[in-house]
Amino acid sequence: MDPLSEVIRLLRPHRFAVGATDVGAPAAIAFAEHEGLFLYCVASGECLLQVGGQGQATKLRAGDCVVLPSGRPFVLASDLGVPRTDAAAVFAHRPNGSIGSWNGGGDCRMLAAHVEFDGSFARVLFEKLPTVVRIGDASARFALRNCIEQMMEELQAARPGHELVVEHLVHIALIKVLRFHLAESAHRQPGWLAAMADARLAPVISAMQVRPGDAWTVASLAELASMSRTAFATRFKAASGMSPLDFLTVLRMRMAARLLEQPRARVTDVAYALGYQSQSGFSTAFRRVMGQSPRRVSRRQTSAG
Repeated sequence: MDPLSEVIRLLRPHRFAVGATDVGAPAAIAFAEHEGLFLYCVASGECLLQVGGQGQATKLRAGDCVVLPSGRPFVLASDLGVPRTDAAAVFAHRPNGSIGSWNGGGDCRMLAAHVEFDGSFARVLFEKLPTVVRIGDASARFALRNCIEQMMEELQAARPGHELVVEHLVHIALIKVLRFHLAESAHRQPGWLAAMADARLAPVISAMQVRPGDAWTVASLAELASMSRTAFATRFKAASGMSPLDFLTVLRMRMAARLLEQPRARVTDVAYALGYQSQSGFSTAFRRVMGQSPRRVSRRQTSAG
């Protein structure tokens, strides 16, 4: 199994907004704290990006693509000294996938996508990413812009099946971004992505995903990596930020949350499928990782059905 593909499945993007905006100077558009991530591609012109309301701004020029995964407030501006306009006012009543203008347009045209995810796994995955991820690879930038343009086209035309096409394009955009990060900079900061970028650890993570219910030990996982137990445990924690068995527990609980959302899912069956011999042990681990009981997740899905 490809670890990145399974991670994307666990992310489950469920809400997205895309569009293009042509902005005229002077302008400063302020975005509030948010869930999910923003993707931007500058089609023409230039602007300043400042995340968190302080620190040095990033200058974006035509051809640049960036990802903002932190959820922190940010500002896009021609000049950070001009009065700021709330983004909610700029984009109010804009149809999803539309092309619009602000302040007369003519100075900076940007393509954008905002993607939100089910559950809290996105925060676990993205929390170690830089505040601003600049996509340096030309092919990755082209692919990201092309995905957003296709999403806009599908939403505007609203042909049969367009919702599913857009959902797949969201997945493609995420894969392109994460591939770039895995190749270029994942090793610089511990986290799930850094672990997947490690050639020794990726097969281990894949095995955990394929057989989450196995009675894994540090020794058996180390054997998959062809490493000693001590060297493996040290390398895994340095890359991922957690021990191998803690990583496995988090992965199991994310999978459990997905399984519990299926119709007629039973907590006992999910617990056994993920390697727990007692429902109480599974429930304790689930509550610790997910912040709620598995029965609550299961009941919520039953009520929704």
